[in-house]
Amino acid sequence: GMGGIGKTTLAKAIFNKISRQFEDSYFIENIREESEKSGGLNGMRQKLSHALLGDIHPNIGFIFPRERLSRKKVLIVLDDVW
Repeated sequence: GMGGIGKTTLAKAIFNKISRQFEDSYFIENIREESEKSGGLNGMRQKLSHALLGDIHPNIGFIFPRERLSRKKVLIVLDDVW
């Protein structure tokens, strides 16, 4: 949608309200900018892995450690996706 109409503000408000229902939660406000800073998608995967699992897997490839994540109830919000 058009910029400046409050989509991010609304997403943050909902995230803050429901994030307590999850074991872990992660909100990335500007995914495009963060992805560029982190070295692309692999960098973002590592960042998410660290945030959600507490560790860093340098060779994570395309798959998160499924056995560990499958037991967690997580909320991930990626804002400014295009």
